[in-house]
This record gives sequence, C-alpha cells and structure tokens, in this order.
Amino acid sequence: MRGGFGRRIRSGEEEDFSLKQLDKRALKFLFKYLKRHKIKLSVAIISMVIMTLASLAGPFLIKIAVDEYIMVGDLEGLTLIFALMVGAYGAHWLFSYFQTYISNWIGHTIVGDIREDLYEHLQDLPIDFYNKHSTGDMMARVTHDVNALSDLVSTGFVHLLSDFFVIIGIVIIMLYLNVQLALVSFITIPFIFFIVYYLGKKMRVAYRDVRERLADLNADVEQNLSGIRLVQALNRENINTGKFSKLSWKNLKANLKAATYFSLLFPVMTLSKVFGEALVLGYGGWGVVQGTVSLGVLIAFMDYVRRFFGPLADMSQVYNTYQSAGASLDRIYEYMEVESPIHEPEEPEVPENLQGKVSFEDVTFGYDDEVIINDLNLEIQPGEIFALVGQTGAGKTTIVNIITRLYDVDEGRLTIDGVDLRRYPMKLLRKIISVVPQNIFLFDTSIKENIRFGRPDASDEEIVQVAKEVHAHEFIKNLPEGYETRVGEEGVKLSGGQKQLVSFARAMLADPKILILDEATSSVDAYTEVMIQDAMDKLLEKRTVLMIAHRFATLNKADRIGVLKKGRLIDTGSHEELMESSEVFKRLYEKQKGG
Repeated sequence: MRGGFGRRIRSGEEEDFSLKQLDKRALKFLFKYLKRHKIKLSVAIISMVIMTLASLAGPFLIKIAVDEYIMVGDLEGLTLIFALMVGAYGAHWLFSYFQTYISNWIGHTIVGDIREDLYEHLQDLPIDFYNKHSTGDMMARVTHDVNALSDLVSTGFVHLLSDFFVIIGIVIIMLYLNVQLALVSFITIPFIFFIVYYLGKKMRVAYRDVRERLADLNADVEQNLSGIRLVQALNRENINTGKFSKLSWKNLKANLKAATYFSLLFPVMTLSKVFGEALVLGYGGWGVVQGTVSLGVLIAFMDYVRRFFGPLADMSQVYNTYQSAGASLDRIYEYMEVESPIHEPEEPEVPENLQGKVSFEDVTFGYDDEVIINDLNLEIQPGEIFALVGQTGAGKTTIVNIITRLYDVDEGRLTIDGVDLRRYPMKLLRKIISVVPQNIFLFDTSIKENIRFGRPDASDEEIVQVAKEVHAHEFIKNLPEGYETRVGEEGVKLSGGQKQLVSFARAMLADPKILILDEATSSVDAYTEVMIQDAMDKLLEKRTVLMIAHRFATLNKADRIGVLKKGRLIDTGSHEELMESSEVFKRLYEKQKGG
C-alpha cells in the first residue's frame, strides 16, 4: 500500500483530517511551490497516463490473441500481438521510470524548499514567539511535518490520479467487453469499502496511541540524557532504567495493537480479490460453456480483476496519508502565516558618521498587558560606559531586548545617533550592536568557529589575535586540537571561565560600536576574572558600553551608574554620588556586601 505504516502514525494532538477541511490558504501556499515545477509535473502526469494505457493494453491484447488468432490458428497475427505486447510493457516500464523519478524529484525538491523557507521564517520571528512555543514543536514542524508533505506533493497526487485512471480504464474496458460479467466482478466493492472504513477507524485510534507512547518515550530519553550528570550524581540510574522499561513496554504494546489492525487489512484485500476472481471464473466459465462469453474475454477479465484490486485498495487507504500530510501542511502554514512585528524599514536611514550615542526618549514598553519600562529617559554618550543596576524584575534585561530590537518600544523613541532604531536596516543594527550575555551559549563546533560566529568572514589570524587580547589563547593552545577542539553541546567541555573568555573573543572580533555586557563575568572564577578585567580595557576602548550589573564589583569601570526600579530610572551618578543620594542604590550595595 502506498503511504505505508510509518507515514500513518500521527501524533495524539492531531484530529481526523481530510483535504476538504484544509484551509484554502494553506493549499494555495503549497501550490505556490508546485507551480515552480509545473513543466516537470506535467511530464510526470503525461508519463503516468501513457504508463496506465500501456498497462491496461496487455489483457486486451491477450483477449484479441486468443479469440482472433489462437482459436483460428493465425500465427502471423499472433506474432503481431506478441510484438505489440512487448512494446506495451516496454513503454510501461520506461514511462513508469520517468513518472516515478520526476514525481520524487518534485516532491523532495519542494520539501527542501519548504523546509528552508520555514527555517528562514522562524529565524525572523520575534523572541516572544519562542517564549510561547516549545523547541520540540518547532523541530517537529521543520522535520516531521515537512517530510510528511513528501507523500502529498510527489507520490500522493500523481499516484491518486494514476489509481483513478487505472480503475476508470478497467471499468470502461470491462463494460465494453461484457456488461454482465463486469457487474458481477463489482459485487465485492461495497464489502471492501466497508471493511477498510471499519479497520481505518480502529487504525487511527491505534496509531494515535502509538504516537503518544512514542512521545512519552522520547521525552524521557531526552530529559534523562540531558541531565545525565545529575542522574549519576544522585545514583538514579536503576530508577530511570526501570521507568524507561515501563515506557518502552507501553510503546511496544501500542505498536502491536496497531500492527494487529494493519495486518488484517491485507488478508481482507486478498480474500476480496480471490472472491472476485472466483465470481468471474464461475460466471464467466459458465458463459464460455454456454457460448455467451468468449475464452479471450474470460482470460482478459481474470487479469483485469487482479489489477482492479490494487489501485482500489490504494484509493481506499490513501486517505490516511492525506490526513497526515494535510494536517502537517496546516501546521506548517500556521507558522508561516505568523508575521513578525519587527519589520525592515521601508525607507531606511543611516547616520553619516556612526558615533554610538544611545538615547531613550519617553520610552514605555511592556509584555502583553504588563508594563515593564515606564517613561524612560536616558542618554548614553559615545564612548561612555554606563552601568545599570536594580533588583530582579526591575527591567534590566528588557532594556537589552529593546536596544537590540528584539522588541519594538510601545511608546516613545529609542535612537542611535539621533536615528530611531526602527529606521535602521536590521543587518546594520545587528552589526553595530553586540551582546555578551550572562548565560553563554556555544555551538557544538570548534572553538575557532564559535569565535568566528561574531564575524563569519574573519581570518584565522584575526581569531588568534582577539583570543590573545582576551587571554583565551593560553588555554586554547593547550587543548588537544587547539582552535579546532570541539566544545561539545552548549560548551560542556569547557569550564565556565573558558566559555566566558571565548564569548569575549567573539564580541571583540565582531568589533561593535555599541557593546552590551549582561554581567559578563558572573560565572568566572577569581583567577580568570583577573585576566578578563585586564582585557576589559581593550574590549571597552572606543565603544559605547551598557553594562548590566548584578554584582557591584563590576562597576569600577563604569563612567556612570543608573538605578532602575520597576521600569523607571530613578537615579544616575557615580558610585560615590549614588551612595550619598540614592537610598535604593545604598540598600542594594549593602545587601550584596552583606551577602
């Protein structure tokens, strides 16, 4: 059967689906990709039509051979029929190859195009979207859901047409040859549809259960392998293995139940085919004896009956594949129609000479209905190091988010050198602003590539140079493969201090005009912090710096300090000034010093 066992396994969250229910906009989205390959698709359909005609010609030629040449001993005519049959089957083989290859080429190409477009679209969506959707769901849509479309856009459409034409062709030929015998052979059709419909309902429930059990199993594996250090530290291996065994057994039972229903389908189809052949043989044989049916017609009918059940079974079962693919298409389109509120400016504006002056002008911003930044006014001068302090939830991270334009302000203006951020081209904005976050993220690739992430066109020499400037070169050169050493998932092979040094090298290589440090030394040991502090002067030189400070020890390099409380900037000044004038700053300082 086309659209095999694995393709019909659907997640528990999917409802029964049909293409009739599919949003027209989603279908329009799919046809946009199909239109790109309309010439190849036309060739595939033409090849399919020729293949179908060549396939159906065989039994009809046999009928002619038996009735008009074999029965009368015409060997010359029989030779002609032999040549025509060889030609028909040769054409069937040739055009079957073209149709299969072209259809699969179209399907896999479209799947690749949709996956690339979906991935690109996801990268353009705002952070708020990622806060509301799980990584697992996004991965499922980029991988599983896109792959599920392969059946729909390649073998699905063409095979459905092929099966339809084969059945129509067989019905027409059988009615042409003998109406009564044709009607007898059609007796089993209602029985087939009823059985397939009944088993289909059972199978859908069983496959849904399979996906639920599989999802539980995958979640358990992912969670325990991700936390393997804690598992081993707390001696949880035996407990986790027992839990995994139970989940594995439930998954096995669900698969066996689904396999039971699936296994019944083929015997039912085989029994129906045998019953149909028996009816044709019995009624047709009686007709041959009575002289109302020729031997050639009986032989042709037997062949057509065998061919009739293949595409009939496919058409009866293909709805499972179409349900899965249709639901996947709907899920993909659901993401593709999400529009980012962060848009490229229609008329971009760039200062003639970038200095790096950052200005907040009556800025108000909130998430949903909660106001986080309230009527903020602040100027950070070019080359100034401005530190921001405040209690947890004061809005420090939110200020980073709106400066980097992960979100747009709700009210007021945020400008760089007098130009509203919303007027800057996004690529330029990302180039002139770099962030060194508190929680360093490293990709599972080499140290060299992690540093180069800040500037993809940088040379190896430039990478080594910035590593030396932030004192990362010493530990890197002592690693087994030096700069080619893979850091592991999220940099697990490096210490916290080493990851911080790599992130500093990455920021320095990017050479931004505005640098944001979100407590960039918070997880560094004392010795490494001394090295970073020594490199900090070089890193901060000739840049505008916004320093989000969680520890007051990092404020010694700040030219000014701002105190943030509930989204409002309540005080600014030097450390000494704020200790005298700001009760909030003084309490924060004493609390941390006391801790």
